[in-house]
Amino acid sequence: MAVININRNQFEEMVHSGKTVLVEFSAPWCVYCRRLAPALESVAEEYKDTLVFTAVNIDDEPELAEAEAIEVVPTLLIYHSGQALGSIVAPESRAQLVAFIEETLQHQTQEATTVQHIYDMIVVGGGPGGYTAALYAARAGMNTVVLEKLSAGGQMALTEQIDNYPGFEDGIDGFSLGEKMKRGTERFGVETKLTEVLSLELSGFIKKAVTSEGPMYAKTIVLATGAGPRELGVDGEQELIGKGVHYCAACDGMFYRNKTVVIAGGGNTAAADALILSRICKKVIVVHRRDTLKATKIYHEPLMKTENIEFLWDNEIVTLLHNEKLTGIRTRNVKTGEESTLACDGVFVSVGRKPSTELVKDQITIDPAGYIIADESTCTNIPGVFAVGDVRTKALRQVVTAVADGATAVHYAEEYEMKENIKKWLKPILFTAGGALVGLAYYYFVGCSTGACPLTSNPFITMAYMGFIGWLLSGVFGKGCSGSCNMQ
Repeated sequence: MAVININRNQFEEMVHSGKTVLVEFSAPWCVYCRRLAPALESVAEEYKDTLVFTAVNIDDEPELAEAEAIEVVPTLLIYHSGQALGSIVAPESRAQLVAFIEETLQHQTQEATTVQHIYDMIVVGGGPGGYTAALYAARAGMNTVVLEKLSAGGQMALTEQIDNYPGFEDGIDGFSLGEKMKRGTERFGVETKLTEVLSLELSGFIKKAVTSEGPMYAKTIVLATGAGPRELGVDGEQELIGKGVHYCAACDGMFYRNKTVVIAGGGNTAAADALILSRICKKVIVVHRRDTLKATKIYHEPLMKTENIEFLWDNEIVTLLHNEKLTGIRTRNVKTGEESTLACDGVFVSVGRKPSTELVKDQITIDPAGYIIADESTCTNIPGVFAVGDVRTKALRQVVTAVADGATAVHYAEEYEMKENIKKWLKPILFTAGGALVGLAYYYFVGCSTGACPLTSNPFITMAYMGFIGWLLSGVFGKGCSGSCNMQ
């Protein structure tokens, strides 16, 4: 392994050894740490001649974590000669991790030369919809690559327990399911690149994805970018992230053992988070702007029976109270307007999802909520571009519906590519035949048969000549044509 697990004594020895050392403070219960692991291993291999990569389990070394002021995991620090040179909390992508290392070490790496290979399909996003599309595409003989910024599974990887995906009688955690999906595609030759997509050029038959590793090209693109947590939108929220404000109970809940926390929201995510935190925290208070939960019925009974879960109905959080860290919240009753103050140690925000459409919002048609407009065919307004999973307009956003989208997208991608290939060969044939017919008409009606034709007195040579002209014109006037999906 490129990343070495160390204890406190080894930590002290490492950071004072004169070498430059990266230390990841993590925990086995941290789902995000597991998501980061593949990217960290990959970067460790890339920088093995520059950095020593190590990891500290804060459960085994709580005093060390406290001494280094670790408040959120994963936290990564770079040390040299006993001094911390820089730190980053929960990097969101491999590219962000590399940028942190580059900035801290203050040196530049040469840009990799990217071979301009043209794939049949690029899948942007390694969630369940993305990997299903990749699997079906590869089995159909399409040369396919998945571009994922961190690790397999997407938002699913942060889910502690999935019980509603068929085939797992005891359920399965989201990270493990994501890894299984990834390995399933590798059997059929799918390549996964841990890279961040910076921009997309979706028009034309050959489409372009500009990534942190360089440009990539494909005939079709599947957008499986998913949706991230929606913020509360109150003052001070950004500044308090990791200091009392969190978006993942499975990741950060352990920091609030025997403390009081608030859950903002009333949907399935909020309900699941409340049950997770109830096993860790002294008290969990669910603040919801309605008088009943939006979560599915299966959550209602266990929530109501859990003694340390309380509900504050018809209220919304309007202010985050804090010094250096969060100390409480101010809520407002949506019916009466009455405001009240509530002391707490942490707030976990579960108020819905925000679609990740920043890359395509200026090219793809999106609805007022920010989701890509695509029906059950997954086709978008741009031919050869498909949207699957949580990023598209749909009635139900679940792992199983994302998987269905991935399979559907490949069906229409195959149809699109077949039509484009037919056009590719049909255009020159039609133009050549048309040119030959024009030549034949020219021969008989202009008077070539009498010998007055400036071309030739042979009708077959005249037809061949004009057919050749038609073939040349097919390369001029045949450009820019593209197929499309039928939007129902």
